[in-house]
Amino acid sequence: MAKTKGRAGHNIRLLAFTRRYKAIYAFIGAGIMIYLPFALTKFINAILQPLAASNPDAVTSSPIPPIVYVAFVVFAICLIANGIFLWKRANHADQGAKGEEDTAHTLDTLTDSGWRIEYGKRLGKGVGDIDIICVSPNDKTYVIDVKSHKGIVFTDGKKLYRRMGKTQYPFEKDFLSQVTKQALQIKKKTDAKFVTPIVTFSTAKVSIASGKVKHVHVVEKNKLPSLLRSLG
Repeated sequence: MAKTKGRAGHNIRLLAFTRRYKAIYAFIGAGIMIYLPFALTKFINAILQPLAASNPDAVTSSPIPPIVYVAFVVFAICLIANGIFLWKRANHADQGAKGEEDTAHTLDTLTDSGWRIEYGKRLGKGVGDIDIICVSPNDKTYVIDVKSHKGIVFTDGKKLYRRMGKTQYPFEKDFLSQVTKQALQIKKKTDAKFVTPIVTFSTAKVSIASGKVKHVHVVEKNKLPSLLRSLG
């Protein structure tokens, strides 16, 4: 492949755009749900006005039962809640995209040294897109999964955790297993003899003495170029 292929953060930027698009439609739908019963009432009253003028007792003052108004309001609230959820997920995707872009920027110097880099390679379901694939001048292949979480990353020897202040949190996914699967997929799809999996954090600090957990390198963004050079 060429020295660089694809664009860092492109796939996840598209995901963020899609989520915002859906969120906006959810907010619009909520507005319609709130307005619709009042518009419908006005429309029905306009139709029944001639009848009401000739026979007032034949027409009720509210052609739509109150329960219908309640149902529309509940539906609107659900749409608003879904829109807020999608918007937050879009923000999260944008944060991830920025992490990939910032990490890609730190790798610019590698291309001048003969490294080949590919961003956003798509794989099958269950494996996800690969953020970065690096091939060294010595034809060693590396799969890099970029994470944009904050805090301090540490391990118990089996899993990754992060510390925010005095509170410790497990990550929502098994990043070590995920990047290992990606590395195996790339090995199957290419003629690479071995693919080294790496998890890099674009914002968080990494506090892992060995720098590896279960054969996966775990490193901060700024230390990624030097790690790759040392591995060759």
